[in-house]
Amino acid sequence: MTTRRDWAKRGLHRPSSDEDKPARKRGRKPGRSALARFLRDDRRRVRRALEPDYRDGERARRYGLSLADYRALEKRQGNACAICRKVTRVLCIDHCHVTGRVRGLLCRRCNSALGFYADDQRLLRAALAYLQATTRR
Repeated sequence: MTTRRDWAKRGLHRPSSDEDKPARKRGRKPGRSALARFLRDDRRRVRRALEPDYRDGERARRYGLSLADYRALEKRQGNACAICRKVTRVLCIDHCHVTGRVRGLLCRRCNSALGFYADDQRLLRAALAYLQATTRR
């Protein structure tokens, strides 16, 4: 097998595996330019940043909720995290990974904490016991 260095010493260009394929088969979709894809994605980013209904509706649909369901859940919790009760601008939708059922809305920190413990109640209790045992009084 020849290496890239061997090809370079001879002044040759080592062909890549894509070069023998036609241009339309090299990972490019025909009919859609890179600029059009960028602009489409950019419009979505701007709408997510500026329109809370768009952002929240898009997030809610991912978990099978309508925007009205999401708003009702938000109102029931008082726009606060279900665990720490802090009011934040954006709340994460917490769901059971086994059943897919939505449990509530959490701030990013509380949602990450549950994720790090893989929703294991035994580990959470052990962490609580550790904190209680090592806290100075």
